[in-house]
Order: sequence, then structure tokens, then C-alpha cells
Amino acid sequence: MINIKVISDTICPWCYIGKKQLEIAINKLNNIEFNISYKPFQLDPTMPINGVNRKRYIDRKFGEDAAKEVGNKIKEAGKSVGIDFNYEKIVKTPNTLNSHRILKWAEKDNKQNEALELLFYSYFTEGKDIGDNEELVNISKKLNLNSEKIKKDLDTDIDVKKIELEEWSYRDLGIAGVPTYILEDNMIVTGSQSSDTFVNVFNKINSRKTE
Repeated sequence: MINIKVISDTICPWCYIGKKQLEIAINKLNNIEFNISYKPFQLDPTMPINGVNRKRYIDRKFGEDAAKEVGNKIKEAGKSVGIDFNYEKIVKTPNTLNSHRILKWAEKDNKQNEALELLFYSYFTEGKDIGDNEELVNISKKLNLNSEKIKKDLDTDIDVKKIELEEWSYRDLGIAGVPTYILEDNMIVTGSQSSDTFVNVFNKINSRKTE
């Protein structure tokens, strides 16, 4: 069993690509079992609760020309792993705190992976506002989670401090960008890696475990 903590954000395109690459690698390694848990990280923890206009935010962050170049690079990388990045559909860059709460609640029902996949797909392919509580409740319904409880809890600050403290614990480790992978609590791999890179790393870890 190889334990993996993936530090990621729900609006990070390279986290989505990295998730697909990780899954491809795992499917190649039938002889190894994995325990994967996705951990919270906000690329912009200062994001207003209602989000901001995405185009203005991205253009301000990268510059208009650079933003287009980065977007095209991401689209090509996405295509290689079966992701359709439809940036033209995305109106708003959301605050992602509540989406991380959904991931925590889904983890309790062993549905975290499905929840993250649906959050990524909803945002990047369908252009939905995953910072909107109504949209998050809809996602919880699709996952067959307790949507009534989730609807009520989203209107409170229950567990918000816990998630914020967890996020800052990773920043205290020196993690400043995502995706970041913590393997077996003693190895850190940063950035979106290819499936072949993951396979090589996992084989090395497994070899040490079986020596």
C-alpha cells in the first residue's frame, strides 16, 4: 500500500491534469494498492466569497497575451488525458473554500475522488460556478451525499477553521504551489507529473517496501 496525499485546488487546471496522469499510472500498476486523499489548498485565499470576473482576473494576473498562451498550453495538455478545457464558458473565478468542504464531507462517504472529478468537470468543462452554494448542493446530489445536511452546513462556518488550519499546515511545510504530492509522509513531488514519472516513483517506493 502506497499512501498519497495530494495537495490541490479545485480550480487548478494542472491539478486536474495531474489527477488524470496519476490515475493512468495507477491503472498500470495492478500489483500495488494505493490510498489517495486530496487535501485543501487555495491558490488565492484572498478571493472574495462571491468570486470575480475570470477574464479580468486572469488578464490582470498574467497579462492578456500571456494568459492566452498559458490557456492554449493547458488545453493541449488536457486533450492528451481526455479533458476538455472550455475556458470560454467560465464567467467567474470562484472562492474555493466551500468546494474543499464538499471534498471533506465526500471523503467521509469514500466518495472524495468522484467529488473532485465532478467539481473539476463542472468548472472546467461546463463552466459552472463551483463557489456557488446551490451548485455545490447540486453536485452533492449527483454524488448521493446527504444534500439536505450539506445545504444547511454550507450556510454555517462549521469546519471552516479546521480546513483553513489544514491548508496553512501545508504552507508551513513550504508548499507554495499545486499540485503537490506527499508520498508515504516522507517524499514530496511537486507539479503535474507524467504518468511514466509516477510509475517510476511508485515502483521504487514499492521495491523498498518489499525488500
